[in-house]
Amino acid sequence: MSNRILKRWNNILSAHRGEAVYSPSGGCLRTWADIESEAGEFEKRLCGSPGGVALQTGNHPSFPALLIACMRARRTVSLFDADFFGEARSRIEQRLGVTTRVVIFDGQLCFEDGQGSAGEENGVCLYKLTSGTTSLPQAIGFTADQLVADCDQVCGTMGIGDGDLNYGVIAMTHSYGLSNLATPLLCRGVRLVVATDPLPRAIEHGLRSTGATVLAAVPAMFRGLLTAGPLPKSLRLCISAGSLLDPVLAREFFQKFGRKIHSFYGASECGGICYDSSEELPELPGFVGLPLDGVDIEIPGDPEGARIWIRSDAIGIGMAGAAGGFQPTDLLVREAGGFRIVGRDSELINVAGRKVNPMEIEQVLAQFPGVCEAVVCGVEDPARGQEICALIAAKEPPDMLLLRHHCAAEIASWKVPRRFAFVPEVPRNARGKSSRAEIARTFF
Repeated sequence: MSNRILKRWNNILSAHRGEAVYSPSGGCLRTWADIESEAGEFEKRLCGSPGGVALQTGNHPSFPALLIACMRARRTVSLFDADFFGEARSRIEQRLGVTTRVVIFDGQLCFEDGQGSAGEENGVCLYKLTSGTTSLPQAIGFTADQLVADCDQVCGTMGIGDGDLNYGVIAMTHSYGLSNLATPLLCRGVRLVVATDPLPRAIEHGLRSTGATVLAAVPAMFRGLLTAGPLPKSLRLCISAGSLLDPVLAREFFQKFGRKIHSFYGASECGGICYDSSEELPELPGFVGLPLDGVDIEIPGDPEGARIWIRSDAIGIGMAGAAGGFQPTDLLVREAGGFRIVGRDSELINVAGRKVNPMEIEQVLAQFPGVCEAVVCGVEDPARGQEICALIAAKEPPDMLLLRHHCAAEIASWKVPRRFAFVPEVPRNARGKSSRAEIARTFF
């Protein structure tokens, strides 16, 4: 079976010359020809051996060549986080038949033996892993056709082309980075800056040094950039995904830099779903715009939020349900101009038999002066089933009496959090996401 990513790469290689991959300082790390030559060397190492290959390289300039080499050697790729180790990694390698892993040691690529054994080919060319915050990560398989479809939907909707330069500080081994950085390079000729430092000054310096035109990041990175200096005029497009964009942050960013942060919504199981292409600033949290080109969404008419059905050529193998589409656990509502995420079906808090959406309370808390961010979670309670708790990110703990009065004026009294904890910043995992379950375990 032909591989559409390899076909696209061959077309890109014949049409493009010169520099392709850059360092954050602006130096060329790889030309298009360099990627092809490097892929050939990796292919020699990978050919003739059975089993899958786990890429655990983080953002490394050899990552695109490794993808090409694995596909040419007909070895299925599994994308692992750089900090994924121990028994959990061994079990996933065994499940996916990973016999080789590629890691970084002292800054160098190292090929190691994996813990799996080769299995039968199943048409999958790449596995993404979900975050696995409460259990082993789930592996979602994709064909090359599905990955190309996602790439085309993302780049086509966002208007990203081969005249652009992506600043790649999000991890290419995550679904977001694969869709917005790696496959656009290989399938559409979009040049790439490979960056590893997420600190605001480093991103600002990198954008200025490279003349990057597109920044795909997470909300925490954009919040950090508010402390940095002016952004270069070359930066024309800012994209945020990974967690919901706070409208207050979006407004402050626009006021300082004159650029809108465009919200992007996707899932590991199906790639990109929605994108806010408008130039209007969001007024409510969770607004993610319209479906990407080539993505169809069906939603029941529930005004308080319902699980959507997604139909797209990018849905992973085995992810489509009986209705022929994929249904994420997110709850969405229709708004003027698009869709808005209002919570997750799995995160509803059960208080004495009554269900509450934590996002409803988070929006109220975020409106209180001095609160930068709030995460609301449910904690087991023998009398009430669960009680509502809130982690507040603020420079200084707010006055509790005033905070409770503020909540009581906006929501029903039984929805006001029983317990609060205060931190300078909400903790996040390597994917830039906060986990309600982890916050509940850690703080309450």
